[in-house]
Amino acid sequence: MDITSIKIEMNLKLLILLLILSTGLYAQQKMVAITIDDLPFVRMNLFNDKELIQKTDKLLTAIKSQNAPATGFVNLSKVYKSGELDSVRFNLLRQWIDKGFDLGNHTFSHPDYNYVSYNYFISDIEKNEPLLNSLLAEYHKSMTYFRHPYLHRGNNKAKADSLAAYLLNRNYIEAPVTLDNAEWIFAAAYDSVLKTSDLKMADMVGSEYLIYMESKVKYYEGQSDKLFGRNIRQILLVHANSLNSDYMGKLLQMFVKNGYTFVNLETALKDELYKTEDHFYKNGGISWLDRWAITQGKNKDFFQGEPVCPESIMKLAKVDSE
Repeated sequence: MDITSIKIEMNLKLLILLLILSTGLYAQQKMVAITIDDLPFVRMNLFNDKELIQKTDKLLTAIKSQNAPATGFVNLSKVYKSGELDSVRFNLLRQWIDKGFDLGNHTFSHPDYNYVSYNYFISDIEKNEPLLNSLLAEYHKSMTYFRHPYLHRGNNKAKADSLAAYLLNRNYIEAPVTLDNAEWIFAAAYDSVLKTSDLKMADMVGSEYLIYMESKVKYYEGQSDKLFGRNIRQILLVHANSLNSDYMGKLLQMFVKNGYTFVNLETALKDELYKTEDHFYKNGGISWLDRWAITQGKNKDFFQGEPVCPESIMKLAKVDSE
């Protein structure tokens, strides 16, 4: 074999090796979709109009600065005062679209499907549509995703199947959650501290929040690996609140530090593992990773080690348990 042939063969082997390595790296790439519930904002009555606009802008700017696609899920009941549409609250939703983010349906008034009738729940979904669809149409957008309040899909098979069939027929895509967490407790604690103007305590809550969320991410990475042998394309659930207005930038940086890239819901849901069977029909609002594990008959040992919200935070939030 001449020198030229040897070089060609070596280059081919090198090219094959690089392809194998790049394919392996792509397969192991960590991805997360950011989803934010209860728009326009949580506990809106705590803040004046100017504060709501500023807090929303700060939250969205932090997400945008990390080039993270995000989908916000809306409860339109929040944009009304005394039965009248409030333009300031409604325009908070425009801030989301103006920043390039998507909006989804989270029902009008956030009812719990496990405790209301099918017809009542469907009516509440549809009540959320006209005004929101009209707003999205101004931007040549449409509403694609539906997020279940409390992550409740129905506490019996017939109820769950009925809702799933309705959403499919209505051309909604269900937005699951894999990175479930107690962020709402930290957020309640944070708001309670903000009332006292104790900045040191507020910083403590924020720091504990970031530590807790990182431990949750690592926990669910491990659960995904135990279930499927790899990390699923994760979907994070948090809420539009003061805590995330102040800490979203650091939260997203935590994901980057842990090797994640940010993707939209469409890309996350292309992971074939989201087709995994879900036969969880109880009252709990839990991660889809937990749903799949329960469906597969995993015992309680499988769920050992899940991080919990610190007692100090629960006391500040005035809740007894997660």
